[in-house]
Amino acid sequence: MKRKRDSLTWTYNRKEVVILHNATSQNFIFELPTGRLRLDAGRSVRTLASLTKHARVKALIDKGALKVKG
Repeated sequence: MKRKRDSLTWTYNRKEVVILHNATSQNFIFELPTGRLRLDAGRSVRTLASLTKHARVKALIDKGALKVKG
């Protein structure tokens, strides 16, 4: 029996989700419109790709402090 999807449920799309990795020995806390995001040294977090367009995150990606996978 085929189940009907709830129209309010978010559907996973690989293009919308990335892994953000902290390649430094520093901890980062980002103040985002949706709330705080803490990314400790050497850790990774799965997040929406739109986060990479945030000014502070983009600057750290450009410096090589944060790596984007996916």
